[in-house]
Amino acid sequence: MKERLSKFLEKDGFYFILFICVCIVAVAAVMVSKDSLNNIKDQGENEGEDFVIVEEDLEREAMEIAKIEERKDEIQLEEGKEERSDADVDEEAVETLQEEGELAKTDEEMVIVEDEDDYEEVYTEPNLSTEEMNLPVNGTIGTAYTENNLIYSQTLDKWMAHKGIDIVAPLNTPVVAALSGTVQEVYEDPLWGMVVVLSHGDNLLTKYASLSEDGLIEEGASVNKGDVIGKVGDTAAIEMMMDPHIHFEVIEDGISINPSMYLPSISY
Repeated sequence: MKERLSKFLEKDGFYFILFICVCIVAVAAVMVSKDSLNNIKDQGENEGEDFVIVEEDLEREAMEIAKIEERKDEIQLEEGKEERSDADVDEEAVETLQEEGELAKTDEEMVIVEDEDDYEEVYTEPNLSTEEMNLPVNGTIGTAYTENNLIYSQTLDKWMAHKGIDIVAPLNTPVVAALSGTVQEVYEDPLWGMVVVLSHGDNLLTKYASLSEDGLIEEGASVNKGDVIGKVGDTAAIEMMMDPHIHFEVIEDGISINPSMYLPSISY
């Protein structure tokens, strides 16, 4: 037996060893191929999972965007309802004020509403002498003085304070000094037209605007209470939609006060 094995190895040993090596290589190749196939399969499954995850992420993002858009529409709808509700409340407030007679009556159909956020208060307790002023011109009140309210100007299409009173009268009606004093200024204003300012001492001024260009008193002149200082005009661009009138202000210590407190009774 040993002799046969010895002869076999001497004669075919090389080929036998070569065969064994080939078998080992073949087995190794098969195992490597199998592992490669498994890796490829696993990789494909992972890619499939990633694809599914990406799809889910995109779908979730799309749903969130849709929800945001839907919420945005709801907010806009709610804001629209609130605006309509506020408008209804404003209308009711205006109607109530009209019924109570608290609206300023004007030829421009001006309406008074309270708006504390946009209004800068210009009124303080006056120290003006109790002397009654002369009515600057015979006429009717077109627009009243406002303290804590704003009025709507059709000319400017905006809400604004009105620091004086508008007295409506025919063109060229004489305008007189409310008190004795000195003519401090005579000038043309882009908004208020021809303006005369009288100084009465003690930091008290009276201002007459929207005067006619004709018949104006000279700057620096002294005037007595009741002296003619000009004529009614229609030169105030800021109130151009009103009938001819003068805009009259009383200013004490640089602050506008209500002229009606010191004038004779005047109708609307």
